[in-house]
Amino acid sequence: MREQRGRITLLTINRHERRNALTVELVRELRDAIQASASRAIVLTGAGSAFCAGADLKDGLGGEFFAEFERLIHALRRHSAPIIAHVNGPAIGAGMMLTMACDIRVAAETARFALPVADMAIGVDGWVASSLVGYVGASRARAMLIAGAPLPLGDAVSCGYVTAGESERAVEIAEVAAAKAPLTVRNIKAELAPDLFSADERSSFRDAAMSSPDFLEAAAARREGRAPLFTGLEASSEKPA
Repeated sequence: MREQRGRITLLTINRHERRNALTVELVRELRDAIQASASRAIVLTGAGSAFCAGADLKDGLGGEFFAEFERLIHALRRHSAPIIAHVNGPAIGAGMMLTMACDIRVAAETARFALPVADMAIGVDGWVASSLVGYVGASRARAMLIAGAPLPLGDAVSCGYVTAGESERAVEIAEVAAAKAPLTVRNIKAELAPDLFSADERSSFRDAAMSSPDFLEAAAARREGRAPLFTGLEASSEKPA
């Protein structure tokens, strides 16, 4: 389910009768919605009482699901706009991986996290393992992946994985992020994903940010004591980024 709120797109995983468990079709729909969005920020959340309970086991866990899910993760990480997850309830397995692929996570009181891959004989790639270590710490990441240990909300907040808050807080953060310089945000996201962007791509994004009209707009806004109005235009470009 998609809702447009000014410069923000709100995407809701809407299978609450199955706790928003993912099917191949739903994964494709989410990827298409992410890739089609030209908004300055995106909020991803779940309907009902869960964020996402992972893959729908009734749909099967074949190679097609994993291939499509990897494409969705790449779409989230490659998108030039900031993506904020509002984790309105449990995020389990693939659901937690979705939150890991977002840039900022805001979690409600009912949120909890788990990656019980060893219970399901599912392999993980280097991005999952290394990112989880970076997000929650090496010991906790090993406990989650190997022993299936859950990550309660309090621990997720204390280790910096999430900020506590309800949907209004997630939208507020998205609105703040949407006002930032789009080319700089794209540059930052690429630098945080060197496995998806080449060195040449990252260098070109950095140069584009530094040479854009927004760079001059930031300086003018400081001189004039006002908020900057960023367009996301590249130098000598006529189309927004």
